[in-house]
Amino acid sequence: MLSYPDYERSLIGIVSSIKNYYRTSYEYPTLPLLDKELKKAYKNIVLIILDGLGTDMLVRNLSKQDFLRVNCAGNLTSVFPSSTVPAMTSYYSGLAPNEHGWLGWRLYFKEFNHTIDVFPNVDTYTKAAVTKTSAAEFVMPYETIFHDISRSFIGNIQPFTIAQKGVDIAETGNFHKTAEDFGKACEIISRICETEQNTFTFVQWNSPDDVAHKYGCYAPETKSCIASLNRQIEKLASSLKDTFIIVSSDHGMTDIESEILLHQIPELNECFVIPPFCEGRAMSFYIKYDKRSDFERLFASYFAGDFILLNKRDIIAKGILGRGKTHHKVMDFIGDYMACAVGGRILCYRTLNAKPKAMYLANHGGLTDKEMDIPLIMYGTPLINKANIHKIF
Repeated sequence: MLSYPDYERSLIGIVSSIKNYYRTSYEYPTLPLLDKELKKAYKNIVLIILDGLGTDMLVRNLSKQDFLRVNCAGNLTSVFPSSTVPAMTSYYSGLAPNEHGWLGWRLYFKEFNHTIDVFPNVDTYTKAAVTKTSAAEFVMPYETIFHDISRSFIGNIQPFTIAQKGVDIAETGNFHKTAEDFGKACEIISRICETEQNTFTFVQWNSPDDVAHKYGCYAPETKSCIASLNRQIEKLASSLKDTFIIVSSDHGMTDIESEILLHQIPELNECFVIPPFCEGRAMSFYIKYDKRSDFERLFASYFAGDFILLNKRDIIAKGILGRGKTHHKVMDFIGDYMACAVGGRILCYRTLNAKPKAMYLANHGGLTDKEMDIPLIMYGTPLINKANIHKIF
């Protein structure tokens, strides 16, 4: 089913509610359900982002009695594209993709004349390093929520971040920790929450996205991964005091039926100015001016039912990237058109120097409800010494 992002109740609302809790400024509406719980003034706030755990995957891989489902308070939407780079950058910044500009995993930077995999900062096709420091951070810097929270006029708030080794989260007011597995991440959370200071801990975890990519959304391996995360979070919650735990995701996922190899369609290639980029289910195209009518006709004939084609005016007018001041790189990254997935296929473009890559069995980035809908899971542990610890609130 087609599902557009709703920025009145998106993942950015989690950030807004947390920033409101710490008395810092925010750009998008808070979430009333979350605001109500935060009024209890917990010493520790823990936000766990499980990559790829959309509402559909949560419901279909866990029973109604499992901890994450019991404590699911409702649904939110991801941002568009419903993928890791735009969504996680929205978590880091509290801004929509329209404002921060980080629109996808693979972006063409005219400043470097390269299509770059943004988070690992490598050439999309060869996987070789392009720049010594992050090209995206150089071109599109932003202020993190950790910086804001650490400077809150309330004072004495320490942000922490936790992720696997190799996941780059800049230290801007936060202390960054790495964990080799989720059990280790839970141990670090426990130690943080045992300190005397008021803390905010942000956890970015690559599962179940990494497993579902390989096996599919509902495979036994994916089900086992989600069940393990559920058990470990439940165990963590039972061991903590004066801590409010929020669990959500950056996007959901959908099983992929097949991939479309664009480089093998000569008449389409005749239309391209540069190879298409962004996401396999939210792909940007630069099209020769005199070929635009041909491109629209060919696209409809090849991909009707699997993708809708929007030009850059449609993208901005529909507000599917969010509101606010449009970042100067957004128009570069949209291209002339974006293909937005509404079916079960994925677009792929390979060059002669591209490294071989197997097709993912599940993916994300499109406009289906499986990709767009994410859960809001909340759990508060028993409060202690409220009168003394929380007088700043």
